[in-house]
Amino acid sequence: MHWPEALSSTEEVQLLQDALSFLEAPDDTRTKANAAFVANELVRSRKFFDTVEARPLTEEQRRAVAVDDRRNLVVAAAGSGKTSVIVAKAGWLVQRGYRKPSELLLLAFARDACKEMEERLGKRLGNAVAGAVTVRTFHSLGMAIIGEVEGKRPTLAAAAENDRKFFDLLKGIVAGLLADHRLSVVLREWFQNEFAPYKSEHEFKHWGEYYAYIRKFGIRSLKGEAVRSFEECEIANFLYLNGVAYEYEAPYEHEMATSEKRQYKPDFHLPEHGIYIEHFGINAAGNTASFVDEKEYLRGMEWKRNVHAERGTTLIETFSHEHTDGRLLRNLEEKLATHGVTLSPIPHEEIFMTLKREGRINPFTQLVATFLQHFKGSRLSFPALAERAGAHRHRERSRAFLAVFQPIFERYQETLARSGEIDFHDMINRATDLVEAGRYRSPFRYILVDEFQDISPARARLLKALLDSSQGSQLFAVGDDWQAIYRFGGSDIAVMREFGYRFGAFARSDLATTFRCADRIASVATDFVLRNPEQIRKAVRTTRKAKLPGVHVGLLGEQELPLLKEALERIAEDASRHDGMADVLLLSRYRHLRPRNMSVLQKQYPSLRFDWKTIHRSKGLEADYVVVIGLCSGKYGFPAEIADDPLLDLVLSAAEDHPNAEERRLLYVAITRARRQAFLLADSGPPSEFVTELLNGGYDVEVFGRPPEAETSCPRCIDGFLRRRENARHGHVFYGCSNYPLCEHTERACPLCTTGLPLRSGERYLCRDCGGMIDCCPDCDGWLGTRMGRYGRFLGCSNYPDCNYTRNLRHRKG
Repeated sequence: MHWPEALSSTEEVQLLQDALSFLEAPDDTRTKANAAFVANELVRSRKFFDTVEARPLTEEQRRAVAVDDRRNLVVAAAGSGKTSVIVAKAGWLVQRGYRKPSELLLLAFARDACKEMEERLGKRLGNAVAGAVTVRTFHSLGMAIIGEVEGKRPTLAAAAENDRKFFDLLKGIVAGLLADHRLSVVLREWFQNEFAPYKSEHEFKHWGEYYAYIRKFGIRSLKGEAVRSFEECEIANFLYLNGVAYEYEAPYEHEMATSEKRQYKPDFHLPEHGIYIEHFGINAAGNTASFVDEKEYLRGMEWKRNVHAERGTTLIETFSHEHTDGRLLRNLEEKLATHGVTLSPIPHEEIFMTLKREGRINPFTQLVATFLQHFKGSRLSFPALAERAGAHRHRERSRAFLAVFQPIFERYQETLARSGEIDFHDMINRATDLVEAGRYRSPFRYILVDEFQDISPARARLLKALLDSSQGSQLFAVGDDWQAIYRFGGSDIAVMREFGYRFGAFARSDLATTFRCADRIASVATDFVLRNPEQIRKAVRTTRKAKLPGVHVGLLGEQELPLLKEALERIAEDASRHDGMADVLLLSRYRHLRPRNMSVLQKQYPSLRFDWKTIHRSKGLEADYVVVIGLCSGKYGFPAEIADDPLLDLVLSAAEDHPNAEERRLLYVAITRARRQAFLLADSGPPSEFVTELLNGGYDVEVFGRPPEAETSCPRCIDGFLRRRENARHGHVFYGCSNYPLCEHTERACPLCTTGLPLRSGERYLCRDCGGMIDCCPDCDGWLGTRMGRYGRFLGCSNYPDCNYTRNLRHRKG
């Protein structure tokens, strides 16, 4: 008899078949069971979902609540009702009897968010339920755990709650290290050699790329000189810190200028010793970077050597390959000693004052502060950090930084210990240790976390410890990785991206419908943030439709009205089509860009209600209209040209390879504060690369203002633009590169009108201003202009003396 006939009922057969199906494909069975559960819950809880908030929950909000795996991740869009879903989830768990109110823990990252959550719970679920639910920040939870286990709550350091005090504490420690003879040597080495990640000219495609690198990392000598290369900066810093007086690119002591050639300026002059230093950018094989005219460069080297030999002046030569071999400064010291130059290191007090005067202390302290936050937040040890440094792409620099960071960190910890205080990281880590050791058993069987994208590895570890300590406990995390903008405070976006790796198998739900932004704002913002392929993808939908563009880009030109005023005029006009009154949120990347005339604006536009915030402070806010100011290029532009230091890769879970990843998310946050329209203003200089991308990247944006004329790229460095300038001594117009003083390329003005810029147009040049036609040089890319010679006037190339082509005036092309 076969097994089906041996069973007494069809029910037994069905049960056995179900068991066999589960054993053959357990995941499929589980998926079907979960789907059936969710479908049933949507029906059973319809009344609750209709009434828990002021408006019925949407279908995707209901599903996010009803999906109830052990681990749940809700990926939300800006303005999608995240708080409503968290409140509804808590209420649903209690209403359905799945959890008691006392078994729920709601975690947020800020006190204001906790307060808002408590108020929403009381209003929507009633005070009896809300009063029994635990709502805490991660920090207050850590404090409570320590207090319960140890019988006494620790004292929190003032520097932990005040960014300014934390920064000043670290700044004082840095000053103290300079006063310590042994440690000051390590710090001096950092500022001399390792101030920025090194890249050779040979790693770039053209001069413009290299100059962008120089600007991005603020590579200037300790005396503030805008040097042309990292290696020249090393040399300048070495000379200065060792008390060797020097002049950078000062005119040579002998007159070498001609009618066509400027005065020779050696790289360095040591006036007290009568020595010149020339640094040559060639590798060990004698080759230049690929984009450099090697023959011309080598001829220039020989010319300089001959000049010094003929004039009897002392020349010391240094080379790029010496840096590659790690011998640049050691060799320079030996070469100087050969010529009788004795090093006399300057005192540490002078070093500190110089670093402070040149603005080096604050950026370094900020790097240390951010690094320290992530180091403690990731609970790395110094041996583990040293191992990472050994594998880092900037290995020597990473090791040099650790040699500086470790004594700073140790003094920071000693300062806390002396006062019997701890910081937030200590609080989280100590609480985690207590939970992992079994000294604290979590009473919470369901943990709900808001703004999960802002979590740090240490907080994630505490969260996992709590879940592991309570059998059958569940996790419901809500976040938007597109709004992860707090890396400087220790947040690590990789935790959300690696949710499954850290917390196990999970169910993902999306809140993809935004109730805030109009569709033509949401589409631009979504497209913009997803240009970084590492962001978690979701298809954002909107409930607001707009006929007109929602994102407007203002360019600074020669318009009659300032860009901010023009934007506000447009806003006032659009607001009049609605109810007349409207909220306007002014945003900027930096505090110093705050408009100073807020009260005047309010008087000029009484129908508009104004507020200002930095973009970081605007998180969670919304307004009818948003105006983002300062989208310009430059050191304090947007995106910031002050680059995130690659050293942070040592303490982050996973490095972000996409350029300006966090800055991109920051602009996304700014744009998505707007309900009706967002205005992005390049109002204080050349448009930033974000503006250029929005204009040229196929985005649905409207441009206003009067854009400047299309700019002409510099033919030497490629990335620069030719800008009109006037010689102060002679008054004549010429065109110079916007990357000056890094790039010294110049071009003559039009020979016809004497002010315009000749541009190539087929077989001729066409003046951009007067429209005149000028013959091309047949030997190069220059143009022919009239010049005076020994035998009268003739046509000569604009690229003279690099090009010596001439032509008799009688042969001018018709």
